[in-house]
Amino acid sequence: MNDCFVGYGILIGGIRFLFPHEALALLSERKAALLDIRDEFETNGRIFKVPEVVRIAHQRPDEEFLALPKDKPLIVADCVGQLSKDKALLLLAHGYEVAVLNGGLIDWERSGMPLEIDRDAELVGGCICQMRPRRMFRKKNDATG
Repeated sequence: MNDCFVGYGILIGGIRFLFPHEALALLSERKAALLDIRDEFETNGRIFKVPEVVRIAHQRPDEEFLALPKDKPLIVADCVGQLSKDKALLLLAHGYEVAVLNGGLIDWERSGMPLEIDRDAELVGGCICQMRPRRMFRKKNDATG
């Protein structure tokens, strides 16, 4: 398999970690697809705006990840880059060509990379136990009047 990630990012423990601008270049040129492993609540209304995104939440069974086609390299992304390493190791062990988005969505957004932001899906609330997407908060307030 050709390694489309050679010359990009940094190699740590056999995994290539890409900086946001490098990942964007590869994704924009359709040389790789983005594998977004964030849970729905972790998106906070922020969606990677790139040509090809596959979403599988990180807690899904490994079989779902291993059912992905191997015809295109994958860049694994989460919120901050913490969970992506484990999924990258799983995929690498099964013959996938994989890299990790260093810093996840947080660094992606901080670097000014393209995002779609759904303000109604952003989390709002006074404390973590009350966090809900804005649209749910709005419905609750609309119902009470």
